[in-house]
Amino acid sequence: MNRRLILFIAILVSSALIILTGIQAYWIRSAVKLREANFQRSVADAVGEVMVRLEKGEVSRQIKKNQEYNSLLRTIDSLDYLLYLESKKLGIEPDTAGLFNYQRQQEWSEVFEDNQWKLVKKSDSAAMNFPGSGKERSGDKNLSERAMQLNRKKAFLLNQMFDEMFNSPFAPNIESRVSKGQIDSLLKQTLREKGIKAKYEFGVFSESRNIMVIEKNPGMQKELLEKGMFFQLFPGNDYSPPDYLLIWFPGQTKYLLVQMSGMLIVSAALMLIIIIAFVVVIMAIIRQKKLTEMKNDFINNMTHEFKTPISTVSLACEVLNDPEVSKTDELVYSYIDIISQENRRLGVMAEKILQTAILEKGQLSLRKENIDLHSVISDVIRKIAIQVEIRDGSITTDFRSEHPEVLADKVHITNVINNLLDNANKYTPKKPLIVVTTEDWDSGVLIGITDNGIGINKANQKKIFDKLYRVPTGDVHNVKGFGLGLSYVKFIVEKHEGKISVDSEPGKGSTFKIWLPTGVVNN
Repeated sequence: MNRRLILFIAILVSSALIILTGIQAYWIRSAVKLREANFQRSVADAVGEVMVRLEKGEVSRQIKKNQEYNSLLRTIDSLDYLLYLESKKLGIEPDTAGLFNYQRQQEWSEVFEDNQWKLVKKSDSAAMNFPGSGKERSGDKNLSERAMQLNRKKAFLLNQMFDEMFNSPFAPNIESRVSKGQIDSLLKQTLREKGIKAKYEFGVFSESRNIMVIEKNPGMQKELLEKGMFFQLFPGNDYSPPDYLLIWFPGQTKYLLVQMSGMLIVSAALMLIIIIAFVVVIMAIIRQKKLTEMKNDFINNMTHEFKTPISTVSLACEVLNDPEVSKTDELVYSYIDIISQENRRLGVMAEKILQTAILEKGQLSLRKENIDLHSVISDVIRKIAIQVEIRDGSITTDFRSEHPEVLADKVHITNVINNLLDNANKYTPKKPLIVVTTEDWDSGVLIGITDNGIGINKANQKKIFDKLYRVPTGDVHNVKGFGLGLSYVKFIVEKHEGKISVDSEPGKGSTFKIWLPTGVVNN
């Protein structure tokens, strides 16, 4: 899969994700608006039930008042009948017993309101004078004491009824018809019945007086007027100016989002999973592409590395088998030595490949023993010193560790040191100067291998320990290898519970540091 195809797939899937995210955002916004509309409808239904209950209460009070009036009238009728009987006993004409004098007194005053003068009733009273009530006519003196008492009681009841009728305001104020506690109780009950548990504020606004006459909590008048929902109280009373019940939910948006939290969390989780899956797939494709390139590079290097010794061995065999070539003992031994060296070279390369296969399967088992790192390093230096000296280079040591003994696999630690020294030699263009140091550090031994080679830039320093990775050098391939050495070194060091790091700058050489824990077993 080439780079353009990967880029095309990434752009295509990214565009699909952006569109999907936009659709998801639009759907969530529509869902929030729908939930908000349902919430407002539920609130309107709940307040409607409150209105019905307030209307019922108003009707109930009117019925009760009418019942009181009817009771008074029945009492007055009874008194009229008793008075009629008393008049008959005294021989008085029945129609004169019930005569009364009705007087009504009203007091008005002039008040300046709404830029105009208005007449306002200050008082309204009614009085009825019956025979026996203190203003009797001359014939009424013949009434008995019982008849006088009946007349006085009848006068009192009629005065009470008419006074209440005429003194009661035609359109009473809303605060005298409903109370804050009554509205709060009804709202709380009906909202819970609708499944609404959000905090609310309410007030009653008088349009004719332009004031908030009832408030649940003082100081909310501005918010109620600007953000509240309006509902007219007692809309059937056409004779009085309209009054409004205002209700406002301060945390409405937060409440609705909490109600939708399950849906929002699931939606966000799905989007996150899709995005993560997309990123993982793209990274896997890129990694696979890099791995393919490294494998191809590895195969090319391996073919080249194997081809050279195979060609040399083949050529040596042809010379030895050629009857036209005179074969002296010296020539035969020389060609046999060449074949032997190339054979060992093939064996080393095959061993590296086999080691990689073993590392991949995790089948490597360490044979740990107490080893002296100074001794191991010195042995490796003796073997590789000839290759360094041929290039007019040198390897120096600075062993400062006082306790160089560690518990480790001698063969693999030897390979680790050999790989690092071999790299230091190969990646130094001319006259390699290699310094090997040791020191005691943090309950272990710190080994440092410094060279004056080509160095490694920061971008590649994190990748050099990856399997099959080789630092890009363009079209120049002066240094042969499979890209397996440093991955093997890192694996072995970590298998010994150690650490490895590199400090390098291009053109200034590199320093590899290996820390191995002491962990010596006392015999």
